[in-house]
Amino acid sequence: MATFNKEIRMNVTTTDSFFGSMVRRIYHAVVENSNALSRQVSLLEYPLGEYMHCNTPWTEVDHVLMPIRMGVRAHWILGHLDIRNRCINVYNSCSNTIREREVIADIQPFAFVIPHLIANIDVWQPMNVNGIQCVEPLFVNLVHDIPQQSNGTDYGVFVIKYAEYFMNDNMQCMPNLFYAKSERTYLASQLYKHGVHKINEGYESDPNFLSMRERKARKAAKKKKQTCL
Repeated sequence: MATFNKEIRMNVTTTDSFFGSMVRRIYHAVVENSNALSRQVSLLEYPLGEYMHCNTPWTEVDHVLMPIRMGVRAHWILGHLDIRNRCINVYNSCSNTIREREVIADIQPFAFVIPHLIANIDVWQPMNVNGIQCVEPLFVNLVHDIPQQSNGTDYGVFVIKYAEYFMNDNMQCMPNLFYAKSERTYLASQLYKHGVHKINEGYESDPNFLSMRERKARKAAKKKKQTCL
């Protein structure tokens, strides 16, 4: 929707679940030495818009919506990277049972690593302190007064609905409750509608897009050729 739907009001792109896993895995290494990020080729491809299909470089958007699986709980939340204001807004559908300090602690790897990612693509220029490049962590803001789930299984629907309302610049009109069963039916109908649209419009995937497997295969072939030469 963010890429192809002309009715979307916000200049936004997204990440996927692999992004969160990569951020958590590299977090402590980046704390010790920011240069550790240079070895994470796949992670660096996200802000360039090269890792995911139908994605947009972060240099061309103001917002990045991130579905995040909490590291200490089997629970998903929505992270909203506000690039201009240098903060992460967090939408949690289970704030009654998951304490705020727990959510903030869980988001810290993102708050620390993402500024280094953005500085790497020259969106932000890091401050120079005593000759050492230092990128300030992002401010983490917990969004309140949003619909809450009534069980332990509907977090996926809530993450999607938060993202949908945000993309349409319609957060102020978000209802007090989401009815997960009906929302799942709605989401299924939207997927079907998109499938029909692809058939009717003759839509095809970008022929220039290469999957991660194809890119790695090409890099390996190129390296082998250079070695032979």
